Amino acid sequence: MTSILKFFFIVFFLHSCSKPDLAVFDAKGVYLDDLKGKWLVFNYWADWCPPCIKEIPELNNLQSNFPEDLKIFLINFDFLEGDELELQLKKFNVQVDSLLTDPSIIYDWIIPENLPVTFIVNKEGELEHTLVGPQTEEEIINLLSL
Repeated sequence: MTSILKFFFIVFFLHSCSKPDLAVFDAKGVYLDDLKGKWLVFNYWADWCPPCIKEIPELNNLQSNFPEDLKIFLINFDFLEGDELELQLKKFNVQVDSLLTDPSIIYDWIIPENLPVTFIVNKEGELEHTLVGPQTEEEIINLLSL
């Protein structure tokens, strides 16, 4: 019994000391292992992109309606941080997590030149879809068969 407790303590300790895979604005970091079994939706956006702004409520609703099935992250194309990013997130009523880490480093995709672009990673952690242009909640629901 004691060896089992030691094992779990060591695993917990190592996990709590490791650096998260993704830094999230105004929140704890995210470990990709904690998201296994969920679809991951990464959306690049900017305040100067009207179709991007139009997508935000759709993505907010999608996350709200399917919290067990997927996790949505926004990535500011201009890589804003701090007060600048916070002002934009409030201005556009962003209700999903905003990443400070660019996931292209992890998933080895090319940062888009045109916006909006959405990358969808499947439940096994592999890039499944690259969607160029604005997306609706309904389009993503149909694409992922939610």
